[in-house]
Amino acid sequence: MRMMLRYRNGLRVEAILLAADSERMRVAIDSQRDTAELHRVDAGWRTQRGAAIEIEALIAIPGTEFRRRTSGPGPHSAGSSGAR
Repeated sequence: MRMMLRYRNGLRVEAILLAADSERMRVAIDSQRDTAELHRVDAGWRTQRGAAIEIEALIAIPGTEFRRRTSGPGPHSAGSSGAR
């Protein structure tokens, strides 16, 4: 899943969602060398350094699907169609 993220200072970046659960997300941000982990704080999301971030858009990537688990442990992740 592609994402458009906006920092409080107005900077917008494109990212790819790699894995997620209800409290955190692992994303690959186009301008960063390493992946980043976003954490849910109250009703919003923050970077590892505590910067507030807004998810402006979620865009499906053709040929992939996002499976949401309704129960059981473990993170949710984006995977290839038909793969488990």
